[in-house]
Order: sequence, then C-alpha cells, then structure tokens
Amino acid sequence: MYSVIACGGFQHKVVTGERVKLPKIDAPVGNVITVSDVLLFANGSEIKVGAPMVSDASVQLEILQHDRDDKIIVFKRKRRKRYRLTKGHRQHFTEVLVREITCGSDTSKVEETTVQRARQRAQALERQKLQIKKPTRREKVASQALAAAATTAVKEN
Repeated sequence: MYSVIACGGFQHKVVTGERVKLPKIDAPVGNVITVSDVLLFANGSEIKVGAPMVSDASVQLEILQHDRDDKIIVFKRKRRKRYRLTKGHRQHFTEVLVREITCGSDTSKVEETTVQRARQRAQALERQKLQIKKPTRREKVASQALAAAATTAVKEN
C-alpha cells in the first residue's frame, strides 16, 4: 500500500514504515502530523486518483529529526569578462517516518518495533553530530584563556 502526497510544493511517494526527507516542517521532533493532501492512493488491487485530492485519505507522519542536506556548489562564470562567483548552499529538511496511510476503511499501520528502531537511529545520528561538532570562536577563545591561566598558575608555583 502506498500513497502520493503533496508537501512543501513537492510530490512524494510514501510507503508505510518508510523514512522520507521532506522540506522543513515547523514542528518539534516527536510530533505526529497528519497530511490530508493525498494525490493518489493504491492498495494493490485498486488505485484512487484525486481530482486534485483523494477525499477521506490521510497520511500520518512522525517527525524524527531536522537537519541540513549536503552542500552544493553554485558556480557562475562569464567568459572573457573576468567574472566568477562561487556560492554554497545547504537545504534544510525534516526526516519523517510514515506511520499510517488511511483511505476510507483501508488502513496500513507500521509496527511499533519499526517506530522504535527509527527513533533510535535518529537519536544516534544526533549524538554523532554532536561529537563531530567543530568548536565555535567563543569556545576556542575560552579554552585558550583557560590554558593561559593554567600555565601562569604552574609558573607561579
């Protein structure tokens, strides 16, 4: 059973139990949101296509994490004009878990073990990001001040 939903100006094919990257959604991690903009619903034998939306169809999504995609490089150049411009961009996204797809009496739910596994994976990625985090300028200055204070204390003794 799958469905095609409209979210953030894009269309996404979603399957129950699947993790999907959507454009940034302003909701805290752990919230369950319901998307009623279902464009297509299929459950093996029948396909319902909306005009523009399928009535009485909805998809429940649980927010796992907010993050930013990999950097893309935007390079512009005009030949013979000595013009070059290089910019980078990182797009914000929200990773969600498709918990339930419903259309009328047809319902497809995800198992609780799958939900727990997806939550644990998101938490592990968050912990990994915190370990890799580079120190800010303020943290660097503070650590240098502590090191300087420690060396002066050692010289005095």
